[in-house]
Amino acid sequence: MKIKCLVVDDEPLAQRVLEKYISSLRSLELVKKCHNALEASSYLHQYPVDVMFLDIKMPELSGMEFLKTLTHSPQVIITTAYSEFALEGYEYSVVDYLLKPFSFERFLKAVNKLEKKHFKHEKIKTISGPITEDFIFFKSDQTHHKIKYRDILYIQAYGNYARVFIRDRVILVSETMTHLEQTLPAELFIRTHKSFIVAIPQIDKIIENKIRINDITIPIGRAYKLKVNDILKKYKLSSRK
Repeated sequence: MKIKCLVVDDEPLAQRVLEKYISSLRSLELVKKCHNALEASSYLHQYPVDVMFLDIKMPELSGMEFLKTLTHSPQVIITTAYSEFALEGYEYSVVDYLLKPFSFERFLKAVNKLEKKHFKHEKIKTISGPITEDFIFFKSDQTHHKIKYRDILYIQAYGNYARVFIRDRVILVSETMTHLEQTLPAELFIRTHKSFIVAIPQIDKIIENKIRINDITIPIGRAYKLKVNDILKKYKLSSRK
Protein backbone atom coordinates (compact mmCIF):
# COMPACT_ATOMS: atom_id res chain seq x y z
CA MET A 1 0.00 0.00 0.00
CA LYS A 2 1.34 3.42 -0.96
CA ILE A 3 2.08 6.17 1.55
CA LYS A 4 -0.40 9.01 1.00
CA CYS A 5 1.33 12.40 0.86
CA LEU A 6 0.00 15.91 1.46
CA VAL A 7 2.08 18.92 0.39
CA VAL A 8 1.47 22.20 2.26
CA ASP A 9 3.48 25.07 0.75
CA ASP A 10 2.55 28.50 -0.59
CA GLU A 11 5.38 28.49 -3.17
CA PRO A 12 4.39 26.96 -6.56
CA LEU A 13 8.02 26.08 -7.35
CA ALA A 14 8.42 24.19 -4.08
CA GLN A 15 5.18 22.33 -4.79
CA ARG A 16 6.42 21.30 -8.23
CA VAL A 17 9.74 20.03 -6.84
CA LEU A 18 7.98 17.89 -4.24
CA GLU A 19 5.48 16.63 -6.79
CA LYS A 20 8.35 15.54 -9.04
CA TYR A 21 10.23 13.84 -6.20
CA ILE A 22 7.14 12.07 -4.86
CA SER A 23 6.10 10.81 -8.30
CA SER A 24 9.60 9.31 -8.72
CA LEU A 25 9.01 6.81 -5.90
CA ARG A 26 6.59 3.92 -6.19
CA SER A 27 6.00 3.83 -2.42
CA LEU A 28 4.56 7.37 -2.38
CA GLU A 29 1.31 8.86 -3.68
CA LEU A 30 0.60 12.59 -3.79
CA VAL A 31 -3.07 13.05 -2.86
CA LYS A 32 -3.28 16.83 -2.43
CA LYS A 33 -1.32 20.10 -2.73
CA CYS A 34 -2.39 22.92 -0.41
CA HIS A 35 -1.26 26.54 -0.53
CA ASN A 36 -1.80 27.29 3.15
CA ALA A 37 -2.51 25.72 6.55
CA LEU A 38 -6.24 26.52 6.51
CA GLU A 39 -6.70 24.64 3.25
CA ALA A 40 -4.70 21.72 4.66
CA SER A 41 -6.74 21.70 7.87
CA SER A 42 -9.97 21.45 5.91
CA TYR A 43 -8.60 18.57 3.83
CA LEU A 44 -7.29 16.64 6.86
CA HIS A 45 -10.71 16.78 8.50
CA GLN A 46 -12.16 14.93 5.52
CA TYR A 47 -9.41 12.64 4.29
CA PRO A 48 -6.66 10.67 6.06
CA VAL A 49 -3.06 11.03 4.89
CA ASP A 50 0.12 9.32 6.04
CA VAL A 51 2.65 12.12 5.72
CA MET A 52 2.56 15.89 5.37
CA PHE A 53 5.38 17.84 3.70
CA LEU A 54 4.98 21.10 5.58
CA ASP A 55 6.47 24.53 4.91
CA ILE A 56 7.06 26.88 7.87
CA LYS A 57 6.68 30.40 6.51
CA MET A 58 3.12 30.72 5.20
CA PRO A 59 0.49 33.48 5.35
CA GLU A 60 -2.23 33.56 8.05
CA LEU A 61 -0.98 30.50 9.95
CA SER A 62 2.63 29.32 10.02
CA GLY A 63 3.60 25.66 9.76
CA MET A 64 4.52 25.50 13.46
CA GLU A 65 1.27 27.15 14.51
CA PHE A 66 -0.59 24.68 12.30
CA LEU A 67 1.16 21.72 13.95
CA LYS A 68 -0.03 22.96 17.34
CA THR A 69 -3.65 22.78 16.19
CA LEU A 70 -3.48 19.10 15.21
CA THR A 71 -4.58 16.60 17.83
CA HIS A 72 -3.59 13.59 15.77
CA SER A 73 -1.14 14.69 13.12
CA PRO A 74 0.08 12.53 10.25
CA GLN A 75 3.83 12.02 10.03
CA VAL A 76 5.48 15.34 9.22
CA ILE A 77 8.51 16.26 7.12
CA ILE A 78 9.36 19.94 7.42
CA THR A 79 10.42 21.72 4.20
CA THR A 80 11.71 25.24 4.70
CA ALA A 81 14.43 27.76 3.89
CA TYR A 82 14.80 28.69 7.57
CA SER A 83 17.15 26.51 9.62
CA GLU A 84 16.34 28.25 12.91
CA PHE A 85 13.07 26.31 13.24
CA ALA A 86 14.75 22.89 13.27
CA LEU A 87 14.83 22.46 17.05
CA GLU A 88 11.20 23.48 17.48
CA GLY A 89 10.22 21.12 14.68
CA TYR A 90 11.71 18.10 16.41
CA GLU A 91 9.73 18.99 19.54
CA TYR A 92 6.70 17.89 17.52
CA SER A 93 8.35 14.57 16.58
CA VAL A 94 8.79 15.42 12.91
CA VAL A 95 10.36 12.69 10.78
CA ASP A 96 12.93 14.97 9.15
CA TYR A 97 13.79 18.60 8.39
CA LEU A 98 14.57 19.43 4.76
CA LEU A 99 16.32 22.74 4.21
CA LYS A 100 15.45 24.31 0.84
CA PRO A 101 16.72 23.88 -1.76
CA PHE A 102 17.19 20.15 -1.11
CA SER A 103 18.35 17.48 -3.54
CA PHE A 104 16.51 14.30 -4.48
CA GLU A 105 19.17 12.36 -2.56
CA ARG A 106 18.38 14.31 0.61
CA PHE A 107 14.63 13.86 -0.02
CA LEU A 108 15.15 10.11 -0.40
CA LYS A 109 16.97 9.96 2.94
CA ALA A 110 13.95 11.57 4.62
CA VAL A 111 11.58 9.14 2.89
CA ASN A 112 13.64 6.18 4.13
CA LYS A 113 13.17 7.44 7.69
CA LEU A 114 9.49 7.89 7.01
CA GLU A 115 9.02 4.38 5.65
CA LYS A 116 10.67 2.80 8.70
CA LYS A 117 8.31 4.64 11.04
CA HIS A 118 5.24 4.21 8.86
CA PHE A 119 5.45 0.47 8.30
CA LYS A 120 6.41 -0.19 11.92
CA HIS A 121 3.33 1.76 13.01
CA GLU A 122 1.10 -0.10 10.55
CA LYS A 123 2.31 -3.44 11.92
CA ILE A 124 1.63 -2.42 15.52
CA LYS A 125 -1.81 -1.06 14.60
CA THR A 126 -2.72 -4.31 12.87
CA ILE A 127 -1.90 -6.57 15.81
CA SER A 128 -3.11 -4.34 18.63
CA GLY A 129 -6.71 -3.70 17.55
CA PRO A 130 -9.00 -0.94 18.85
CA ILE A 131 -8.55 0.54 22.32
CA THR A 132 -11.74 0.59 24.38
CA GLU A 133 -10.47 1.59 27.85
CA ASP A 134 -12.20 4.50 29.60
CA PHE A 135 -9.28 5.33 31.88
CA ILE A 136 -5.62 6.30 31.95
CA PHE A 137 -2.75 5.84 34.41
CA PHE A 138 -0.91 8.99 35.51
CA LYS A 139 2.45 8.59 37.25
CA SER A 140 3.13 10.96 40.13
CA ASP A 141 6.38 10.33 42.03
CA GLN A 142 6.38 6.55 42.54
CA THR A 143 2.61 6.13 42.32
CA HIS A 144 0.48 5.30 39.27
CA HIS A 145 -3.02 6.78 39.58
CA LYS A 146 -5.81 5.16 37.59
CA ILE A 147 -8.14 7.97 36.50
CA LYS A 148 -11.34 7.68 34.48
CA TYR A 149 -11.56 10.07 31.54
CA ARG A 150 -14.93 11.38 32.73
CA ASP A 151 -13.36 12.61 35.98
CA ILE A 152 -10.71 14.81 34.32
CA LEU A 153 -11.59 18.50 34.05
CA TYR A 154 -8.49 19.96 32.41
CA ILE A 155 -4.69 19.77 32.36
CA GLN A 156 -2.31 22.69 32.81
CA ALA A 157 1.41 22.93 31.99
CA TYR A 158 3.50 23.49 35.12
CA GLY A 159 7.17 24.03 34.25
CA ASN A 160 8.60 20.61 33.32
CA TYR A 161 5.46 18.95 34.70
CA ALA A 162 1.72 19.04 34.12
CA ARG A 163 -1.07 19.44 36.63
CA VAL A 164 -4.09 17.19 36.03
CA PHE A 165 -7.21 18.70 37.56
CA ILE A 166 -9.67 15.99 38.59
CA ARG A 167 -13.02 16.44 40.31
CA ASP A 168 -11.65 15.93 43.81
CA ARG A 169 -7.91 16.61 43.55
CA VAL A 170 -4.92 17.70 41.47
CA ILE A 171 -2.16 15.32 40.34
CA LEU A 172 1.29 16.57 39.38
CA VAL A 173 2.72 14.38 36.60
CA SER A 174 6.09 14.36 34.86
CA GLU A 175 4.80 14.53 31.27
CA THR A 176 4.96 17.08 28.47
CA MET A 177 1.78 18.62 27.16
CA THR A 178 2.59 17.29 23.68
CA HIS A 179 2.81 13.71 24.95
CA LEU A 180 -0.40 14.05 26.94
CA GLU A 181 -2.19 15.53 23.93
CA GLN A 182 -1.08 12.60 21.77
CA THR A 183 -2.03 10.02 24.43
CA LEU A 184 -5.49 11.22 25.46
CA PRO A 185 -8.41 10.34 23.12
CA ALA A 186 -9.10 13.17 20.66
CA GLU A 187 -12.86 12.67 20.87
CA LEU A 188 -12.77 13.61 24.57
CA PHE A 189 -9.89 16.09 24.95
CA ILE A 190 -8.75 19.17 23.05
CA ARG A 191 -5.71 21.37 23.42
CA THR A 192 -6.84 24.99 23.56
CA HIS A 193 -3.56 26.70 24.45
CA LYS A 194 0.11 25.79 24.69
CA SER A 195 -0.48 25.43 28.44
CA PHE A 196 -3.95 23.84 28.55
CA ILE A 197 -5.77 20.68 27.51
CA VAL A 198 -9.47 20.53 28.39
CA ALA A 199 -12.02 17.71 28.63
CA ILE A 200 -14.65 18.49 26.00
CA PRO A 201 -17.60 17.05 28.01
CA GLN A 202 -16.68 19.33 30.93
CA ILE A 203 -16.92 22.59 28.94
CA ASP A 204 -19.73 24.83 30.21
CA LYS A 205 -19.23 27.85 27.95
CA ILE A 206 -17.06 29.10 25.10
CA ILE A 207 -17.04 32.90 24.98
CA GLU A 208 -14.77 34.63 22.46
CA ASN A 209 -11.26 33.39 23.32
CA LYS A 210 -12.09 31.77 26.65
CA ILE A 211 -13.50 28.48 27.89
CA ARG A 212 -15.41 28.10 31.14
CA ILE A 213 -15.34 24.90 33.20
CA ASN A 214 -17.24 25.40 36.45
CA ASP A 215 -15.79 28.67 37.76
CA ILE A 216 -12.45 28.28 35.97
CA THR A 217 -11.56 30.37 32.91
CA ILE A 218 -9.18 28.78 30.40
CA PRO A 219 -7.70 30.75 27.47
CA ILE A 220 -7.92 29.77 23.81
CA GLY A 221 -4.63 30.45 22.02
CA ARG A 222 -4.69 31.94 18.54
CA ALA A 223 -3.03 28.85 17.06
CA TYR A 224 -5.71 26.61 18.58
CA LYS A 225 -8.80 28.61 17.59
CA LEU A 226 -9.45 26.45 14.52
CA LYS A 227 -9.66 23.31 16.63
CA VAL A 228 -12.12 24.90 19.04
CA ASN A 229 -14.27 26.09 16.13
CA ASP A 230 -14.31 22.53 14.80
CA ILE A 231 -15.70 21.34 18.14
CA LEU A 232 -18.44 23.96 17.92
CA LYS A 233 -19.30 22.85 14.38
CA LYS A 234 -19.37 19.19 15.42
CA TYR A 235 -22.02 19.91 18.01
CA LYS A 236 -23.89 22.28 15.68
CA LEU A 237 -22.91 25.42 17.54
CA SER A 238 -21.32 28.64 16.35
CA SER A 239 -18.66 30.69 18.11
CA ARG A 240 -19.21 34.33 19.01
CA LYS A 241 -17.28 36.86 16.92
